[in-house]
Amino acid sequence: MARTLVGLDIGSSGVRAAEFVPGRRRATVRRHHRVPLAPGVVRNGTVVDGPALTQALRQLWSKGRFSTREVVIGIANSGVLVRQMDLDWMPPADFRKALRYQVQDVLPFSVDEANLDYHLLDDLQVPGEDGEPRRVARILLVAAAREVVDAFVAAARGAGLRTLGVDLLPFALLRARTPALDDADVTEALVDIGADVVSVVVHTGGVPRYVRMIPGVGGDTVTHAVQERYDWTWDDAERTKVYVGLPGHAHLEPSQLATVAPRTDGLDHAAQQVVALAATQLAGEIGTTLDFYRDSAADSGDSPVGRVLLAGSGSLLSGFAEHLAARLDLPVERLDVARTLRTPGRAHVAGLDPAALAVPAGLCAGAAR
Repeated sequence: MARTLVGLDIGSSGVRAAEFVPGRRRATVRRHHRVPLAPGVVRNGTVVDGPALTQALRQLWSKGRFSTREVVIGIANSGVLVRQMDLDWMPPADFRKALRYQVQDVLPFSVDEANLDYHLLDDLQVPGEDGEPRRVARILLVAAAREVVDAFVAAARGAGLRTLGVDLLPFALLRARTPALDDADVTEALVDIGADVVSVVVHTGGVPRYVRMIPGVGGDTVTHAVQERYDWTWDDAERTKVYVGLPGHAHLEPSQLATVAPRTDGLDHAAQQVVALAATQLAGEIGTTLDFYRDSAADSGDSPVGRVLLAGSGSLLSGFAEHLAARLDLPVERLDVARTLRTPGRAHVAGLDPAALAVPAGLCAGAAR
């Protein structure tokens, strides 16, 4: 029988889960649910209050009515080291066993306290010290402090869940995107904008070239700016952010427009000025990250980014995709993995934004391989 799995996308504002059954061509989405998290439970991709996260997961399973307790967890933490390296080639089984001894000198923490993984990028022949060809494996090393990963696993275990794997959120995005690639020659940047972490992975044809996680920025950056400017509650600031969006993108019905005083500054609502400033700063962080990749790609001969695909709740801000496209001078679209998934009528996914399935789908795809 195909193994049913649940992908868990745990952010600072909420926990999202989606249940999938692998298929020969497309996975089937059975159900999806999300519960909010209180501020401070998870911060910048790190568990701060484990018992509160466990309670949220219990609530998620109670309300989501998932048929399995086997999960794969996605994390986005700036403390995770992602680094390209060239190491002596070995058969895959031997390579994995020897990895910790080959990388211990580059880790910012003890190798005994690290969870290690890698993605093979290339199998190369390079000149050796004696002039003879030397076979090397070019990899993207992923190293996470065990305490970061263990905190998520412990919270899940407390809720009666069995964790089959923990994956980095950018790689989950990439796995969700790969089946839908329609132009493998175009280098893409997949950008997930969470509440307080932005995750970026640049790839060509499904092969990752650059990964970065930016802590302390995201959708909450915009909400906080509105809250601070008007001294509102968080809920009121969040609602206003969604309501007004960026200039020219307000969700205002004609009847609502009548209640807003006419403006002469080009804004639909005064709060748009605050939203626009915070959104510009957010777009600037993403732009700076992709500028860094562009400069390094020029030196290494890698292809420049040709388009950007957005995921994450923070990317839903009305007008942000257009704003980012202007900053980057690149096409920016929403990441849509729906056409690579089966969503039968019984699936509890009605009205769900397709990008919300990207991370859970990618997590389950990685575990099912």
